[in-house]
Order: sequence, then structure tokens, then C-alpha cells
Amino acid sequence: MERAETPATIVVVEDEADMARVLQFNLQSLGHRVLLAPTATEALRLVAAAVPDLVLLDLRLPDGFGMDLLRDFRAAPRTAALPVIVVSALGDEPTVVQALECGADDVVSKPFRTRELLARVATALRRHAAPAETGIAAAPLAFGPLRMAPETREVSAAGEPVELTRTEFDLLAFFVTHPERVFTRRQLCEQALGSGGAILERTIDAHVRTLRRKLGPAGQCLVTVWGVGYRLVDSP
Repeated sequence: MERAETPATIVVVEDEADMARVLQFNLQSLGHRVLLAPTATEALRLVAAAVPDLVLLDLRLPDGFGMDLLRDFRAAPRTAALPVIVVSALGDEPTVVQALECGADDVVSKPFRTRELLARVATALRRHAAPAETGIAAAPLAFGPLRMAPETREVSAAGEPVELTRTEFDLLAFFVTHPERVFTRRQLCEQALGSGGAILERTIDAHVRTLRRKLGPAGQCLVTVWGVGYRLVDSP
């Protein structure tokens, strides 16, 4: 793969030394700065010192469970929107869904193909770039009880503020700007999240479930079109 146009700082949270070195080598070959964290404690220290551009997170750590670390990131205002890709041998569907519902932007199962992982990293970095770089409209968005401010990435439902990850925000913004239209999971992956197929289509289901939960009653406007996909309607 070509070197990244904009090098990023990436924290790799991985306790297996060989795996950590493989990830470090491949990411550095693209021009990225890589910081290694073999424990959850070290990961928290690194992120507290300076919020990175992205975190690659293993779930099995010697001093804790990666899912708890992910929750800590999402609960803190400084890291609520921090891109996190879970890279774990725990690749069963319940674990994948749980990771996504906890706020992971993507999940990669071990063993993985290096080029695929690097493509997902590039996708996450591109999607989570500053609005000025991605061309996200700065004008406020509104549909029904939903209000969105792309410039500040603030969301409210029926007047109540809602905390969303960047992936969740991008997905909801796509629905709000294309109301009443039905989209397949593949279309949402490619058009809403710009994944180019890197993000598994099944992750869309988990993100939609999380959006419904976070939006409360307004989440009922995100309806399932059985056998096709999803759409945002004015009244369910």
C-alpha cells in the first residue's frame, strides 16, 4: 500500500509482543507514528498524555478486558469520538456486536490479512478526519425531533443532548440528509461510512441498534425494511 498522505499517531494496545511488532512495522511502513501499549494501564496513560488519531485495541489484556477500556474511552469527553478498531481473536458474533455497541468503529478478527487491516485503518482515519477535510456540510441538520450540528458534531433528540461516536454520527447524518429513502447495508457501508467494503455489513445492524437506544423515542424513526435494509421516517 502507498504511504499515508497524512501520517497519524496510532496507539496499538496489544500484549502479545510478536503481534504488536507486526502491527507496528506495517503501520510505520505507511508513515504512521506507532505507540505500543501492552496493558490497559499503559494505554490509558498514553491516551491521557495526548489523544491519538486512532487506537487498535485487543480485548484480552493482562490487567483487564479491552471492552472496559473501550467504555472508558467513550465515557470521557476527550476520547468520546476517538476512533477505535478492535483487533481480537474473540471474533464470535456476540463479541463483535458487543464491541460495536460499546462504541468500536470496526472489529477485525485474528488472524487477519494485513492489507485488509491497513485498509480499515485508512478508512477509519479518513472518516474521522476534521469536517473541513472531509467536506461534511457545516449547516445544521434537522428531521423530526432530531437536530444535528456537523461542525461541532452535537446531536439532540426532542431537545435532549445525545452522545454519539463519530461513526454513529456519520450514519445518522446520512439518514437525516436522505429521509424516507431505503438503503441496503452495503449502501450504508459505502455511502454513509465511506468504507469501500472494508466494514462488514453486519456491523450496520449493531450501529443501528445502538442509535435507536441512544435516541430514545426518536430512535423508533429508524425503521427496518425487512429483506432490504433501513430508512429514516417521520413517524414509525
